Amino acid sequence: MIKLVAQICPLIVTAILLNIGISHAAPNKNYAIQFNQLGFGVNGTKTAVVPETDADNFSVIERHTGKTVFQGKLSEAKTWEASGDNVMLAHFDEVTQQGEYFIKVDSIPQSLPFTISDERYNKPLAAAIKAYFYNRSGAVIQKEFAGQYARPAAHPDTIVYVHESAASKARPVGTVISSPKGWYDAGDYNKYIVNSNITVYTLLAAVSEQSNAVINLNLNIPESGNALPDIIDEVMWNIDWMLTMQDPNDGGLYHKLTTKRFTGDTEMPHKMDQPRYLVAKSTAASLGFAATMAKASQILAQYDQHLSINSANGHSYSQQLLMAAKQAWQWSLKNPAIHYQQPSDIHTGTYATAGDDLKDEWLWAAAELFAATGDSEYLSKVEIPKKPRNPEWDKVETLALITLASHSDTPNTIAKEAKKQLTALTERWIEVGQNSAYGLAISPNDFVWGSNSNMLNKAVTLLRVNQIINNKDKPNSLYEKHAIAIVDYIFGRNPMGISYVTGIGQQTPMHIHHRASMADGIKAPIPGFLAGGAQPGQQDAKDCKKQGGIYPSKQAAKSYLDHDCSYASNEIAINWNAPLVYMLAALVNQEN
Repeated sequence: MIKLVAQICPLIVTAILLNIGISHAAPNKNYAIQFNQLGFGVNGTKTAVVPETDADNFSVIERHTGKTVFQGKLSEAKTWEASGDNVMLAHFDEVTQQGEYFIKVDSIPQSLPFTISDERYNKPLAAAIKAYFYNRSGAVIQKEFAGQYARPAAHPDTIVYVHESAASKARPVGTVISSPKGWYDAGDYNKYIVNSNITVYTLLAAVSEQSNAVINLNLNIPESGNALPDIIDEVMWNIDWMLTMQDPNDGGLYHKLTTKRFTGDTEMPHKMDQPRYLVAKSTAASLGFAATMAKASQILAQYDQHLSINSANGHSYSQQLLMAAKQAWQWSLKNPAIHYQQPSDIHTGTYATAGDDLKDEWLWAAAELFAATGDSEYLSKVEIPKKPRNPEWDKVETLALITLASHSDTPNTIAKEAKKQLTALTERWIEVGQNSAYGLAISPNDFVWGSNSNMLNKAVTLLRVNQIINNKDKPNSLYEKHAIAIVDYIFGRNPMGISYVTGIGQQTPMHIHHRASMADGIKAPIPGFLAGGAQPGQQDAKDCKKQGGIYPSKQAAKSYLDHDCSYASNEIAINWNAPLVYMLAALVNQEN
């Protein structure tokens, strides 16, 4: 297979990916005009946010010649509730000549420079996928592939103990099992099934629906050059681990693999040798696993000739995934409401669903198993929600609705209702965007833990639903417009004036809450990670203040702190990067 080289040689990664200028915890008043710091597509929408001013007009100026190439009228000033700012919008879609420019408004300092180009998302896409490689558990991260971020192997997880909460007759307390591979979940060194489920699902959706952008991408990882696309190799590193988290005796999924406490705030992973445990089974973990493996069985089937066959029964890799999905479903039928409860001696992440009726998890698993098998038995568990939510790790009904609405064999009544609810959901978002001072389908309620990922999940959903309810050849331009605007927000069209992806943009996070980046002694963090983003909870404010980190504002969209103390706004997570990958892949396809 011929792979397109993404030009991300790790030995010169700082030159290629890390276009880092200044990283600020507070808005940079020197550059008050905000826009996507990666620039704009030649024929794409071009919007900048300008603080309220007495000026009526703005100019777009060619950077090297000083020539004014466009003059436009600013919109009327409006207040964005999420930030409290009065702002105006500058639209300049008419500028289509590739080049470098800046924006000038009287009485306001000129903007950062920006480019107009149709190749702006190729390197960020590669970086966002390769971030998973840097977070591999049990792998040597070699200099050949990682440059300055190389490190020894850590957490092989070939000796993992069954915790009391997970003990059974077949696997009593203290039983040793092997559970290698997988990705570190977030800023810590632990691994969680619930979060892996939606992560793998979203990445596989990108493979399936945005294949032209990702299938031939060379990420320069150890598997590059084999018979599989690099993104498939990377996703399978986590799938292989997930399969070890299923109890072969009953099909249930252990909720997580962790130490008893968070470890290594300032230590590299290979220096951590604390015992690690399989902790508790849960229905949410098992149903999400069933949905994800059913999805994976469909997408990976085309690669079966290059994947392992089960020597005991002769099943292909994709058949093994589907069997695992069915076994998890059967366990869940027998254990329909087992919520994760944190044992008294475990103090790591919970991903708990207490108080949740798990209807969304049941719907998701049923939809994906139906799509994978065609067995209408699974449809008996389908109950279409009247108010679907934006997808998150614990809100997955919209993922199920997309599958049911798009699958050709879904009964018409179910497909029709699924489309109805998806349309209502996305139209509400678009109405918000059309009335927004920032031109964004983002409301104050969206500023929750991991807000940047939640916003990107909105963008992904807008694009996926657009393909279902509108003509694929003539999609609804408003759906695309607001999906792309959310990407603009992530890369700089926000009140902080920051690109929230490490190493990508002109002002980027420098102090993410990510143990390897905190402990490696390298000034620049590992590139390609999406920071969690602004949210007013500020759960870490007290501890951060002791370390010199002070939030600049309590306003939702400004409640962000670029300090490694800030797990509430500046941590990274595998599920947060996944919709970033999807959207970048979609935009690469669009621009190419």
